[in-house]
Amino acid sequence: AALAALRGQVSAREIERLTRRHERRARAGRLAKRLAVLGVLAAGAVAVWKWWDKQANPDWLVEPPAATEVPDRAPLASVDGSGQTSLDPEVQAKQAEAESEGREERG
Repeated sequence: AALAALRGQVSAREIERLTRRHERRARAGRLAKRLAVLGVLAAGAVAVWKWWDKQANPDWLVEPPAATEVPDRAPLASVDGSGQTSLDPEVQAKQAEAESEGREERG
């Protein structure tokens, strides 16, 4: 580039323009490098903070939230069939029908 300038093949204006372009690219490169380093540092800081918080407050140490109130409703029927009185009338009818069919097959 210097020889071309000495021979007069490149004007001083073109040299200045190239110099500015190189400086601008160098600045942009430094900025990108700084942003990358800051991003890595920020991600590392978040990771360390989360690890530290987990060490200071393990899951077994944190109290569960207060229980929410459940609306009152009829108790569920027991598995052994002792709670059949609280069943829906349609269900009771189907159970009675199934029991009567079972008796007919046996007898």
